[in-house]
Amino acid sequence: MQIPNIPQPPAVKPQRTFILWFMSICSMLDAISNIITYTFLIIMPERIAEMMPKMGVTMGMSKESVELLMETFASVTTPQWLMLIGVEVLMFVGVLIMIWRLHQIGFHLYAIGQLLNILIMNFVIGGNMTMDFTAILTVVFLIAIYAMHLRYMHPLKEQQQEETDEITENTKQDE
Repeated sequence: MQIPNIPQPPAVKPQRTFILWFMSICSMLDAISNIITYTFLIIMPERIAEMMPKMGVTMGMSKESVELLMETFASVTTPQWLMLIGVEVLMFVGVLIMIWRLHQIGFHLYAIGQLLNILIMNFVIGGNMTMDFTAILTVVFLIAIYAMHLRYMHPLKEQQQEETDEITENTKQDE
C-alpha cells in the first residue's frame, strides 16, 4: 500500500519580518538587562541593598514591596543567580541566531531558555521568585508569536543540506 504524495506548500523565503525583528530586539535587551542585573546582585549585593530603597521610591514602589524584594534577592544563592544568568545567555544566543542568521535553531534555544527560566524560578528558587500565572502566560504568548514566524526562517534540515553542499563544492574545487 502506497501513501499518496501530499503536496507541500511552497517554501517561504527566509526574511526578517518587522514583528520578528522588533520582538528579537526587545528580547535581546531584556536578556542583557537581566544578565547585568543578576551579575550585579552576585558581585555587590550590599551596594544593591543600599540602593534598593531609593530605586523603589523612584519607581513608585511601596516600602513593603521594596522590603519584600530585598528579602527575595537576599534569599537567592550565587549558584541560583548563575543558573539564571546561563538561561538568559541561552535565550540571548537563541534570539541572536533567530534574527541574525534566520535559523530555526535559534527559536528552539530561546524556547528552551524560557521554559528553563520558568522551572528555575518556580521550582529551584521558589519563594517570592515564583512566576505568577500572568508571567507564565506572557512567556507562552511570546513563544507562540515566535513560533508563528518559524516559516520565515531556515529550517533545520535546510541548514544541514547547505553545510553538506558547501563541503561537496569545496571538495570538487580542490580536485
